[in-house]
Amino acid sequence: MTSIRDIARLSGYSVSMVSRVLNHHPYVNEEKRASIQKIIDDLDYTSNQNAVNLSIGKTKLIGVISPYTNHACFDKIIKGVLSEAFKLNYNILLLPTNYDPQKEKKHMELLKQKRIDGLIITSRANSWETIKTYTTYGPVTVCEETNHPEVSAAFSNRKASYEAVFSYLKQLGHSKVAFTSVREKSISNSTQQLVNAYQTIFQMSAESHYLINCYTYEDGLRVGKILLEQKERPTAIYANGDEVAAGIYSIAVKKGLKIPDDLLLVGEEVLPIGKALHFPSMNHQLEELGKVALQLVLNPTIKKQLIPHFLKLPDET
Repeated sequence: MTSIRDIARLSGYSVSMVSRVLNHHPYVNEEKRASIQKIIDDLDYTSNQNAVNLSIGKTKLIGVISPYTNHACFDKIIKGVLSEAFKLNYNILLLPTNYDPQKEKKHMELLKQKRIDGLIITSRANSWETIKTYTTYGPVTVCEETNHPEVSAAFSNRKASYEAVFSYLKQLGHSKVAFTSVREKSISNSTQQLVNAYQTIFQMSAESHYLINCYTYEDGLRVGKILLEQKERPTAIYANGDEVAAGIYSIAVKKGLKIPDDLLLVGEEVLPIGKALHFPSMNHQLEELGKVALQLVLNPTIKKQLIPHFLKLPDET
């Protein structure tokens, strides 16, 4: 197998000079570069990228931990990460977990093994104490609000955005309001903030007013049947995603309800299906959040950056 030393011997130049040509170093005499490059081409030589990475201490690879690879909200974050990585000439390694703590820890080991330059955690399954132990091996950026000084964060003010939605519904005269979420509040900070926001705005317990395990349009169909068959059905529902809201919308129409007169739906993240059905949607600007997360994980300074949110109404362009 041809080595860099073989190229140096055949070209008559030093190993360091051959290395400069292989790594496209700008300050190389063009005559020398052409001579060395001809030998590289003739031998069809390809450098061992792992060895190169080891020598320079960089892989140009960022790991992105995400619980799902087919969820609209996480897809938006990943889209933002990929867009920024392309601009900055970095590659992305997608690391799905399905919220399995052990699988998440296995992915974090890649940072310890120096197989990635940094790690973005879009949503975590492990405790902060576990995550902090890995920050000694490389930069970690999370996509939620945190005061821990060991990690950077690109985040939305979720409680404020949830309060904005519930305040909007209350101002329109709705008091029978339900909402949906992904996980139990005991394991999800986002769901806990939803519950807190509901109780702050409506001054009542949220326990009988929300359903979990909602991810997709099909989940919207499921919870729509449950919520709209209640004796005192809600007059407004805040769904954790436009796809979930669209499923509820389908059930409501089948039951003869008029949207938004009989039932006002609010979704999240301004997806095409929500635009088509003309219901309000809370926009957490997740693509922008993903871009900022990538910038932060490449920044040697640990920073926290808030991404603004806004409620997108149907009549707004």
